[in-house]
Amino acid sequence: MISACYHERYGLPDNLLLEFDNLHRLDRRVPKVSFAHGHALADAFETPGHELWQEDKPLVFLIRNPCDVAVSEYFQSTRRASAYKREMWGVDTPAPMFDFVMSGPVGLPVIVHYMNTVVKRIAELPTAITVRYEDMRTAPESELARVIAHIDSPFDPGQIERAVEQCRFDAMKRKEKENFYHNSRLAARDPDDPDSYKVRRAKVGGYRDYFDEAQVRAMERYVTDHLDPCLGYALGSD
Repeated sequence: MISACYHERYGLPDNLLLEFDNLHRLDRRVPKVSFAHGHALADAFETPGHELWQEDKPLVFLIRNPCDVAVSEYFQSTRRASAYKREMWGVDTPAPMFDFVMSGPVGLPVIVHYMNTVVKRIAELPTAITVRYEDMRTAPESELARVIAHIDSPFDPGQIERAVEQCRFDAMKRKEKENFYHNSRLAARDPDDPDSYKVRRAKVGGYRDYFDEAQVRAMERYVTDHLDPCLGYALGSD
């Protein structure tokens, strides 16, 4: 959606996804945007000299219910990751989904620890905001407007609305199937396998579809007991 905003504002090709400085090189009015996921961000906070890039740079921390993230990680690891990465992560022989979620190398304990670590650092930074995936799904226009105003400047409401429309689930699913962006980060590994798509389901609370009641309860209990409650994912919070 951020890419789509810049496509319209500066007349840039609409099949270019934001990649660090690629849009900036086409038009210097577009900011350079660095992004990371997983422990790369937590590690960056501990790197000597990290204060230099944190000091005045706007930072957006995107979070999602760890239960949904863990299921997404399962499909990323088993359907999208290369054989090399599966071996590196120790998931070349995937465990049953519930075992993967509860104790795998990118399961709930790792995800929750990461979120707890980063949210504490975010609270210390005056230029950081937190965005919930669930809020982005419920109110995409207002959340996108908040994010892009934070990293750059306010956009016209019409531009925001058109960016959201271009990036709705069905449109993104179609673009991924057609390889519209010619980008490996947003390309299906197997067009005939819906679980190999990056744009897979986009369902809030979709993890509940994969487990029985006792397993769902165990997952939610782990999050309630271990995740910082300020993030709002405790039992009954949704």
